[in-house]
Amino acid sequence: MRKLFGALALTVPALFCHHASAEDLNVLYSNAYLLKKPMDEIVKGFEALHPGTQVKLSDVKGYADMTQLMLRAAVTGGAPDVAFQGTSFLRLFADRNLAVPLDDFIKEESDWNTLGYSKFITEVGRANGKIYAIPFAVSIPTVYFNGDLLKAAGGDPANPPKTWKDIVDIAKKIKAPSGPIYFDYTPTGNWTFISLIQAAGGSMMTPDMKKIAFNGPEGRDALKLLQSIGQAGMMDMSRDQAKQAFSAGSIGIFITSSSDITSYTEQAAGRFPVVVSQFPIPSSKGTLPAGGSAIMIHTQNPAKQKLAWEFVKYATNPQSQATMVKAASYIPVNTIAVNDPKLLGAFYKENPNLGVPVAQLDHLAGFFAFPGENSTKITKVIQDQLQAVITLKRSPDDAMHEMTSQVEALLPKN
Repeated sequence: MRKLFGALALTVPALFCHHASAEDLNVLYSNAYLLKKPMDEIVKGFEALHPGTQVKLSDVKGYADMTQLMLRAAVTGGAPDVAFQGTSFLRLFADRNLAVPLDDFIKEESDWNTLGYSKFITEVGRANGKIYAIPFAVSIPTVYFNGDLLKAAGGDPANPPKTWKDIVDIAKKIKAPSGPIYFDYTPTGNWTFISLIQAAGGSMMTPDMKKIAFNGPEGRDALKLLQSIGQAGMMDMSRDQAKQAFSAGSIGIFITSSSDITSYTEQAAGRFPVVVSQFPIPSSKGTLPAGGSAIMIHTQNPAKQKLAWEFVKYATNPQSQATMVKAASYIPVNTIAVNDPKLLGAFYKENPNLGVPVAQLDHLAGFFAFPGENSTKITKVIQDQLQAVITLKRSPDDAMHEMTSQVEALLPKN
């Protein structure tokens, strides 16, 4: 396997332009520290079903690295045939016509509705009215508790707080060296802020993507919540510092990605119990934006597109999804895998923490991304205002006013 880290020292041609035959498939993915083993197993199984086909895996460190590489490939040529893209970047590839719509492939699958893909899963990969990706390894925001600190504060580890009010109320009673609670406001694309708004039934922009909508009641309530978390005693630090602090037992409540459930559980083993609870969804129409990765087809070769589609289906079939989940803490996208006792049904009974976010599978939605060339600048504007609120340097109303005016100035002029 070829690897590409840091400054992307290898060129695009060095990775993908190596005299590939029609039966070769170049596949790019990231987060090999979690996914190398299941990816190798998936490739081995696919090649066994397709004699003569060779899948050539390459990996990069993270989704942003992959996006940088793909945008370079759009200029120089030599993009991979298939890539496991970060869900926050799907719209970018769709907007720039750098991925193949999958709608026609899906229509040709007469048994598609029996393969374990729920309508919620396919919506995750939708952009501009078409399906461009099938999710592979999904994560959502999740609430982690230090069971011992929760109990010492008068809470019940067997029945942790379920609402934001109750979570903040118990946080005020938790005594911990690095603070009672930490809300991770820094993920790519303002993921957790979007989650608060969508879970409350709101949205970031109007359906026609012409006006902002995050300045409605849901967005204002989200900022008030962050203010209350700051008032409860949250200490501002980097996500990596918060991860270390929680694993060390010095943060009581940690709101962050579900993808590290296994890591935190293992690191805390023998010292304190890790209690995992669902991210609150107060609205009956609330959703959560799916983080993680989704598979896109990039090759323009019709023959390779057919082979690539077969690979997409294989990587997301029940057996492959079970393989992936047992190696990482991601949420599977195949409901057959979730419910079959021989695949993941029994596994979740033995690992109940991992089953907590899976129960919210039907609430998944696509990862919102702002339109236009300034999307990265916009997410930085929003993150700065979130930080100002959670550190009590700015009121929710002032932050929303500033956020609104700056974002509106950066959106495309229609």
